[in-house]
Amino acid sequence: MQVSAEQLEAFLLDSGLVTKQQLAQAKEQAQAKKQNLADVVVGQGLVNKEQMAKLKAYILGIPFVDLTQQKAEKQVLILIPEIIARKHSIVAYRREGDNLEVAMLDPEDLQMIDFIKKKTNLKILPR
Repeated sequence: MQVSAEQLEAFLLDSGLVTKQQLAQAKEQAQAKKQNLADVVVGQGLVNKEQMAKLKAYILGIPFVDLTQQKAEKQVLILIPEIIARKHSIVAYRREGDNLEVAMLDPEDLQMIDFIKKKTNLKILPR
């Protein structure tokens, strides 16, 4: 499930990150250049990439995690082979009991989540 342009517009305005005028200009540019509204808003410097990622995660109901603030233990990191981690932009960073928290660029990649679940026998919590 992707964030729709309408959802993004509503949350950008509600959060006060952009004004109606700024949003209208960004929408116009996105349509003219056939670009994604989120990319235009970030490109114009109205919000930074991290703010946009947090906003999208909030809209989708998926917890956002900043890995620069996390310290993962080696035995957790190696649960996902490096080749797969790099190819699918996914990192295991915390294990608590039978739960494995993974940070991923596409938390809706159900095939990857299922693969990791089968490989590790753990409940996968995408972030």
